[in-house]
Amino acid sequence: MSGYYGAPTHLKKSQPVQHSAQQRCDAIQAEFRAQPERRSIRRDPPPRPAALAPTDDALKLRLADELDYVRRMLDFMGDQLSADTGVLMRHGTSLQTVDIAGQILGHIANIVRSSDPAGAVERIGMCELKARLKKQAIG
Repeated sequence: MSGYYGAPTHLKKSQPVQHSAQQRCDAIQAEFRAQPERRSIRRDPPPRPAALAPTDDALKLRLADELDYVRRMLDFMGDQLSADTGVLMRHGTSLQTVDIAGQILGHIANIVRSSDPAGAVERIGMCELKARLKKQAIG
């Protein structure tokens, strides 16, 4: 087999291995590590609003879970009924009411599970529900 000259020179044990590239890399890393510690460019996220922090009350958390379960059942029922074109045509407004009821249940569940219920009320996007919940008692 002509043209075969054996192992490349950098793999032959008789030749001293050149470490200059590795030595340079090691020197760069050592220099970097010797520098004083730099401040990270990462920042902590802003603190979570208290309204989003869950309460410590286990009963309130279970009640909120039950409200969410009822909301999911209503959503499923509304989806099933909406799939029937005839039902949708005859009862479209009622199906929208079912959807709104599910949204209200979801908001109430969030208030019940919150460690700051008043703050959770402020985060509600449904203006009418928010107004009803913030209404002051007369007398």
